[in-house]
This record gives sequence, C-alpha cells and structure tokens, in this order.
Amino acid sequence: MTGKTIVYLPNWLGDMVMATPFLRSLRASLDGELWGIGKNNAIHIYNGLGLFDRFIVLDNKKGFISFLDTISLLRGLNFERSIVLPHSFRSTLLFYAAQIKERIGYGRNKRGFMLTHHVDEGTTLEPTVEHYLKIIDMLGGKRFLDAPLLFVTEDEEQKFDKKFTDIQKPYIAFIVGAQYGPSKCWPDYYFSQLADMIVKDHDVKIYILPGRGEEGLANKIYEGIINKAHIEIKSMDIRDLKVCLSRASIVVSNDTGPRHISAALSVPTIVLLGPMDQRYTHYPSPYVYQILKDVPCRPCNKKKCDRAHECLKNITPKDVLKKVEETLEGKR
Repeated sequence: MTGKTIVYLPNWLGDMVMATPFLRSLRASLDGELWGIGKNNAIHIYNGLGLFDRFIVLDNKKGFISFLDTISLLRGLNFERSIVLPHSFRSTLLFYAAQIKERIGYGRNKRGFMLTHHVDEGTTLEPTVEHYLKIIDMLGGKRFLDAPLLFVTEDEEQKFDKKFTDIQKPYIAFIVGAQYGPSKCWPDYYFSQLADMIVKDHDVKIYILPGRGEEGLANKIYEGIINKAHIEIKSMDIRDLKVCLSRASIVVSNDTGPRHISAALSVPTIVLLGPMDQRYTHYPSPYVYQILKDVPCRPCNKKKCDRAHECLKNITPKDVLKKVEETLEGKR
C-alpha cells in the first residue's frame, strides 16, 4: 500500500488504545508517510510505538474557525488517503471538505456520501478492536496484532520519576471514575472497603488515581477508608498515568479508558463491569480479569442508571478481594 495517509483518531481514551492493533498493522503495511490527527492525549498514548511521521493536534474547543483552519492546512498537505476511525459526522466532514482523494470509514450517521470507500458493517455486534481491524482487511493489508499494545519510553519514565519522587512499589492502582458517566462507577464505599481489606493483610500501597473532574469522588473514597496510612490520592496527566499504571502490581478499575492502558502494558487489570455490553471491549489478553453479575437489565449501555445500580452493587468488595489475592499469589 502506497501513498501519504492520515488517520482521524478516536476521541475516547479506551478507543485510542483499542485502535493500536489497526494502527500497528497499517504502519507495517504502508509504504509512505503516516500522519495522525486527534486529541493531544493521543500523542502520549501512542508515544513509543513509532506509528506516525507527523501528528496534528485538534482543539475542537476553538470552534468553527479552528475547523476551517484545519481544512486549509490539510488541503495543502496533499494526502492520498484518509481513514476515519470515529463515527461522527464532523470527523468525516473534515476530510471531505479538505478534498482528500480517498476517504475510508464506516458509513454511519448519514455520512456515507462523504466517503469514497465504505467498510462493510457486520450484522452482529463486534468488538472495537475487530471493528477497526476490518479496515486493514479492506485495504488489503496484513494484521500484525489482535490485542492492544502500548510502551513506556525512557523519557516518560524519567519525567515521572522527577515529578513523583514519593511513589513506592509495590502498589495497587484504583481507577475509581468513568468519563462516560456514573453508571460505570462501582460504589465509592465499596472502593473504601476494598482498600481496608487489602492493606489489612498485604504489604502494598494503594494509589487512587482520579481523572479530570473526579477529585471529589477520590476524596470521598479516601475519607471512607479506616486505615489511611498506606493510601494516597495521586492526580496526573495521561503521560504520567501511563507510567504509573505500567509499574502497578495490579489495577482495579471501572470499565473505563485507563483499564485498557494497563492491560496493554501487560499489567494484571481487574475490571468491574457494569452496564456496558462486554463484547464491545473484548480482545484476547491474559492480563484482563472481568468481574460481572448477570442482572435482568444488563447490558443497558446507559450513562446514568435509572434503577438501583444492581449490576455494580452486586459485585461485592469480597468478590474483588478474592481476585486481587489470587493475582498477588500468582505474581510470587
């Protein structure tokens, strides 16, 4: 496959990670420049993989003027091919307006007329990793990965060590929020109880890692913990989060973006599955341990639960502790 190519990258953190098998396969199959365009977070997620020759950062907060400026920029860069990973109308409109010769993607959300090549939709629900890999199949490329893979660079390690001099190993990381919505969040008091159970019998630290806007939730969990001596809250950006998760003994996480980062870094990751259909995020990995409870309303895929949140409340701290201890025992 030849020609200068640009990929519009996913917006959600988890989708960015789940796109890595496709991106690695595209890079290996392409004889030509590969550019990425997307959120600033993507630079840090993909750093160390050697995927892109250049990267264009999108700032959608600047509105329509910024959108027009990006169109003008793309027109002058003479791309042969563009690939759209998000399903939004706006992402396809960008490449359509930039008059890129080939525009490849799924024809959802009434945007098919702007694409020159349509990826066939499956008739059944398919995992996100597979959904992206079908694009490489259509392009005639070869699949090189079937599960997400990330790396931490030496530079990232050094910057982390200078900033977080007090973080001590071994530790377990808690991912307690979810940018998608509250329906994905395991009860805060369950996280508190689990922390007390772990430090009671195990010589490990626990770091609570809140995302943007989740500091209040992290504080609530911390206040609910009885033995606070081995527990700390650490706020960090995506670059530092990647390093922190890579060094954890275990990650206990809601079904949200960072859990894909830790699994892609080969860290045992216990995922507390709530309202989402787990088939969306399925991929072969020996590092993912899913805990879920079958309830009549699951999966609902709602951002906010309109019932009693049984899908997550039925997962008890004892359930999670059992998997934590099994994993710790397996690492010895």
